Amino acid sequence: MRVLGCVAAVCLVVVTLLLGACGSGPPTAQMPHVTASDGKHELTKADVDAWLDGKIPDALNNGKIPGAVVTVVHDGHVVTNRGYGYADTGADGEEPKPVEAERTLFRWASISKIPTSIAVMQLVEQGKIDLDADISTYVDVKIDRGFPGDITVRHLLTHTAGFEETYASWHEFDFDVYVTQKAPKQVFAPGTTPAYSNYGMSLAGYIVQQVSGERFPEYVRRHVLEPAGMETATYEQPLPEALASRLAKGYDSNGRALPFEFIGDAPAGRLTASGADAGRFLMAQLQRSPEVLQPATWEQMWSSGLGPESLGNLSKASFMGLGYYDKSRNGHRIIGHGGDLPSGYHSDFQIYPDDGTGIFISLNGDGPRTSDLRADLMKGFSDRYYPSGGEQLPQVSPDEARPYAQQVSGTYQSTRTFFSTFVAAWEPAVRKITITATENGHLRIGTDEYVMVEPWVWQKTDGSARIAAQVEDGRVVRIGATIGSYIPQTLAQQALLPVLVGSSLVLVVVIVAWPIGALRRRWAIRDGRRASDPLPWAGRAARIGAVAAVGAVVAWVLYLVKLVSALDPRLVTNLAVRPIQVLQLLGVVAIIPAGMDLFGAVKRRAGWRRVAMASLLLLGLAAMAWWVWTGNVLSLSIGI
Repeated sequence: MRVLGCVAAVCLVVVTLLLGACGSGPPTAQMPHVTASDGKHELTKADVDAWLDGKIPDALNNGKIPGAVVTVVHDGHVVTNRGYGYADTGADGEEPKPVEAERTLFRWASISKIPTSIAVMQLVEQGKIDLDADISTYVDVKIDRGFPGDITVRHLLTHTAGFEETYASWHEFDFDVYVTQKAPKQVFAPGTTPAYSNYGMSLAGYIVQQVSGERFPEYVRRHVLEPAGMETATYEQPLPEALASRLAKGYDSNGRALPFEFIGDAPAGRLTASGADAGRFLMAQLQRSPEVLQPATWEQMWSSGLGPESLGNLSKASFMGLGYYDKSRNGHRIIGHGGDLPSGYHSDFQIYPDDGTGIFISLNGDGPRTSDLRADLMKGFSDRYYPSGGEQLPQVSPDEARPYAQQVSGTYQSTRTFFSTFVAAWEPAVRKITITATENGHLRIGTDEYVMVEPWVWQKTDGSARIAAQVEDGRVVRIGATIGSYIPQTLAQQALLPVLVGSSLVLVVVIVAWPIGALRRRWAIRDGRRASDPLPWAGRAARIGAVAAVGAVVAWVLYLVKLVSALDPRLVTNLAVRPIQVLQLLGVVAIIPAGMDLFGAVKRRAGWRRVAMASLLLLGLAAMAWWVWTGNVLSLSIGI
């Protein structure tokens, strides 16, 4: 069990890092909450500043986060733009620099998807892009399509194109190379399964580039960022010389400064800007700036991007708009987007279109409670300034809800995951999501609890977020949750890690017994006793294959740990992965001589020890070969 736990821990760190790039997710741990006091407060600079100053510094300190910027706008003006902590802690020997709200730049990660989506919609307004046309209308990109039907621009903006996860942040190439040469496999039918995809949004940005005839960073700067008043915002990398010194450094959870991260999927995660830019961007959206988009187009982006004709019952979950996602709370319409980079940057923004209000936060450290700070800030803000009016949560009676909850209860995994690369062998063990039914008919996912509001639809008990189940032939096939969804984890996926650990232990036993057997034979000959027959060539070849197989597993673990600790793009290469795959392949091929060895031992009546070792050898190799096959360990693609 200790071995199993160690391997699972390694997997957890690796996959969390991989999937954290340019994405966002729910809080996973508790921290001092940015709490709301009783009743509604006036949204004034004095009140907001006092509230933030009383909460953010302590939260940064407790969460081991170096710095932050928070911007709040209301009724057409910036209420506050405040910097906290350090843009440079001085940990690398330089003079510490505090965060300056007006000047310090942060990397906004997946919030980059919003200007990209706006750019797409500008071309839709001009009649140059049709949201429901296949992407091949605009670009010649080879996609490994696994399902019939078009992949439309609408699918790209709503994360329903069906792509598996891919990761471009560790490749120092321009995004057009990433889009045209690193396309992930399509693993879900288009329009049916929300699966958050950086690649999909990058493809949308590539379409903007091809249709407009302008380089993407140039187009979005000229047509989106500057019209919105964002003076220092840029998608360029490395940063222009005039801006580079203003960037807050990103830090890991140990307080070490991380290197500048080159991001291949530019439209999905490359935006860098200041808190002042955030204020202007929030106001441009809230004022439905005609310099950027027509008012009707803004509303279109803030509404559900797909309906029941495509998503089925999943359309009843909290919706994904065109680039934006629904974060409504306390009876108020709220939409926004969050973002994360492995290099220490974490951001979030939410706007209240009907209330003229917006809030933005950006952080520059991988503290253990980063997500909690953002989530608690956003919830605390709405509870303080837009509290619930006391509306009763509609719900189904416990007796009626209980059978639904029990049917949904089970082990799931996120659709934002790797399916066809070697990472697929490691993820299911640590990315599993356990959904349990409670005695009162509620659903529990992690620390969150949901109450049924109608058949197959549940709402979070302390908020407005909704999830919905899609049931086909009496079986839950997916559960929708805004920007992503969960699918049932197969028995094979659940067995991957136990089989790997079990087969490795069996092979280690055989490998250790090999020299011991040779010594026993030598001692018997020396003492004049009858010695066992020497191993035939098949037995030796099979054991060499076992050494290769176990060596490959050790190499995988060391390699994945190195990826996490170094955060080095040069490590994700064929030169690093292929030798490990060769070792793994030798272990698979060794099944042949192992079978011959067992057959020969039984035929010669070589004794129970010899037959037992040969049986264990064949069993261990066969089990590991199953792990290799099921986990796509020998996949030619290393596109993580």
